[in-house]
Amino acid sequence: MILRFWQNPEFVRHRRSELRQKRALTIVALVIVICALVGLACWNSNQDTLEATRRLAAQFDGRWNQRLAEMERRNLAEFWLLFYRTLMFIQAGALTFWSLLSCAQSVSGERERKTWDFQRTTRLTPAEMMVGKVLGEPVLAYFIVLCCLPIAVITGLTAGVSFYQILSAYALIIASALFVGLAGIWLSSLLESRSRGIGIIGALGLYALVAFAYGFRDSNFPGFGAFSPLTGLFSLFGYQSDRPSAARLFGREISWLTMSMLLYATFGTWLVVMITDNIKRDYDEVRPLSRWHAVACATFLNFMLCLAFYPSPEKMFLFRTAGDTRPPERLFGAHNFATTMLLINGVVLFAVGLATLTPHEHLKMWWRRRLEGRSNLLSEGGPPWPWLVLSAVAAYAVLALGLFVWRKELPIDARLFMGTAVESLVVCVFVTRDVLFVQWCRLTRLRSPIIKGFLYLCLYYAASAIVVGMFAFSSYAQSQQVLNILTPGCIFAIQEYGPVLSGSALVGIALQLIIIGILLRAIAVGLRLFSTIREVAVGGCPSLS
Repeated sequence: MILRFWQNPEFVRHRRSELRQKRALTIVALVIVICALVGLACWNSNQDTLEATRRLAAQFDGRWNQRLAEMERRNLAEFWLLFYRTLMFIQAGALTFWSLLSCAQSVSGERERKTWDFQRTTRLTPAEMMVGKVLGEPVLAYFIVLCCLPIAVITGLTAGVSFYQILSAYALIIASALFVGLAGIWLSSLLESRSRGIGIIGALGLYALVAFAYGFRDSNFPGFGAFSPLTGLFSLFGYQSDRPSAARLFGREISWLTMSMLLYATFGTWLVVMITDNIKRDYDEVRPLSRWHAVACATFLNFMLCLAFYPSPEKMFLFRTAGDTRPPERLFGAHNFATTMLLINGVVLFAVGLATLTPHEHLKMWWRRRLEGRSNLLSEGGPPWPWLVLSAVAAYAVLALGLFVWRKELPIDARLFMGTAVESLVVCVFVTRDVLFVQWCRLTRLRSPIIKGFLYLCLYYAASAIVVGMFAFSSYAQSQQVLNILTPGCIFAIQEYGPVLSGSALVGIALQLIIIGILLRAIAVGLRLFSTIREVAVGGCPSLS
């Protein structure tokens, strides 16, 4: 039933709604007209370039005459190639943007129309609902691509492009559209009906993030540039960059198409897991990841970071000045790699913590079971902090593996492993504090507690930055001490201290542990108060006892 998507009831509903006979015929006619206009525009652009070369050849002799002769000889072939490339880029942009925008409103839109409960109570499985929506919501865009397919194939073959390259380009476009469609459904399932506008803004931000992932090609994580379909399309179309780069897995060069498919398949699998686990739940019961899934996801993300990392020698010397005799490892060495990984891991741990926040009712049920001795800290309904610790331990193990793998390119010693362990501890403590604060907000009567808790944390870090900036005017050392106490900024300076933290960093960790204890106490008091109220209510009402 899942594979035969054509018979999927959700897909059929969208197909019948969007592709009525008159509308379908109108779209076919529009596609033909637009393709003709694109062809005329490409012909005009090609002729303008040719005419400009003729003027240069008339003004200057020599190589311009040779270039003009070559362009006149290849004029028709260049036109067909430009026409084919333009059609493919238009299809890629239209299909991915349409898929993300329509899927990002699929669940929240149904909630807004008060029809979501009717869909959730049907006999469709979560997987069938997901397939129906990811293919049904943008069915009009897929139909437009299908109408444009024969024209693109004919122009590509006429331009001398191999059928394999055309097939690879379409496979990349469809894979990227399915990936962003899944991301849109995941985003939509996390939003309430009143947040539909926020969902559209989030979808646009996500689309920009995927599109501009092209810039990762020139970073120390070049493989993540394959998230953008532009990277693979440029490679398939033969565009040459001033600074050619390649996708790499543990330093081994692979094609951009293969890297894109790998990223879409692996990250898309996690999106599928999160969607199928939550698409039929009530909004208050939504939890993107189960506890063990969260630990596995954090480990996977850290592993992918190590997998895509490449210590390019050119990037090591990017900031070298004249007369600088420092060895490469001082510019981008093992400590820089470890710090970069830990900064990203802090964001990953915080996202995992938010994904594993326990719903209010589940936490209350866990508290009652714990009082009865039938539950422990590692239960699915318990607090999230034990799982953050497990995720941090797994992330450190992956980081240690990455340091060992790159030990020839990035020289390491035993002190680095100890210093990295201390950095991981600092990041884990601060992230645990932040996640527990958001969990406490969820136990209060705040409206949209997760969003407001996150905004309060942003306000805290903004205020910390202002305080640090004020101290920096008088003394850099004092500003560094304040930074160590209020934020995990001490991880940038651990290389100076070695495996041992400075006094201000130790004060900061001690302060955060005290705050964690206060938050745990506040959560326990809230749960104990609820348990007492429930016992009084049950004991005072015979019908409930």
